[in-house]
Amino acid sequence: MIKTTLACLQFKELESGFIKWLKTLNYSEATIKTRKRNIREFLLYLEENGVAGIDGMSDEQVKNFVEYLKHRKNRKYGSGLTNATINVSVASVNKFFEYLQQTDKPVPDNLKYMEENYKPQTILTMQEIKQLYDITWHHRRFGYRVPKAKQEAVSQRDRAMLSIYYGCGLRKGEGVNLTTDDILIERKLIHVRKGKGSKERHVPVTDHNLKYIIEYMGIGRNLLLSEHETDTLFINQYGEACSDQALSLRLARLVKNSGNRILRSKKPTLHTLRHSIATHLLQQGMEIEMIQKFLGHSSLETTQIYTHIANNG
Repeated sequence: MIKTTLACLQFKELESGFIKWLKTLNYSEATIKTRKRNIREFLLYLEENGVAGIDGMSDEQVKNFVEYLKHRKNRKYGSGLTNATINVSVASVNKFFEYLQQTDKPVPDNLKYMEENYKPQTILTMQEIKQLYDITWHHRRFGYRVPKAKQEAVSQRDRAMLSIYYGCGLRKGEGVNLTTDDILIERKLIHVRKGKGSKERHVPVTDHNLKYIIEYMGIGRNLLLSEHETDTLFINQYGEACSDQALSLRLARLVKNSGNRILRSKKPTLHTLRHSIATHLLQQGMEIEMIQKFLGHSSLETTQIYTHIANNG
């Protein structure tokens, strides 16, 4: 029978304090549930190895926890744990060590992550992202027959598109389904009503990106709208809702017009912009749990891919 209850009073208190700490940091209930499960297993492992309190654990015992996970079967499916699953536990333990530092407890070295064989993802550099924004200020895309005002309107839409898909990290369908009411200007949030799995979330938007979205909504979109009536955020030059294919083609045109051969060889998609912002945020120090919430992932294992990309980028 698998032991599930902690015996050590200090371990119980630390587990409880850790959960309360995560709540003060505004972690989601799903993340807290995962962290609690992982830390309970870690503390039970220490107890099974004769450790009666935090002061009694050694670096060697802590490192051996990963070896234990490598050989433990998945309790739901019976197979071994994947490296991604092990890495979620590793992230939880390292977070727990961060909490111990806050309480002046002795802290061993952080556990190292397992190598994961992820399918390579295309990631744009921050300079390449800047180049995409910059190219929207040049009108070389429609020819002389298209009025300059409409060219500028589409350029504003291009900047708003980059601000939604890169700046806010939305999925392709999430961006296409946005309405003007979903842009909560005063709160500096994007309301994603139709996320993956029909889940809603609010995504923060920076002043820089919000400026471009507001500019498009107030000027360019109204010009494109003409006599049509729709609340869809992204509309085409005929005043109708844009398809995801139309926005994808706009991104491809920006990439082509950049003149950057390396950027063009990457053949970035709208989803590439999402991968890129997640990687950049992680490289800048944002915690993986915050990125999970930002992207709308239901599982930390899904978000864990960006740790691998950031460490090998």
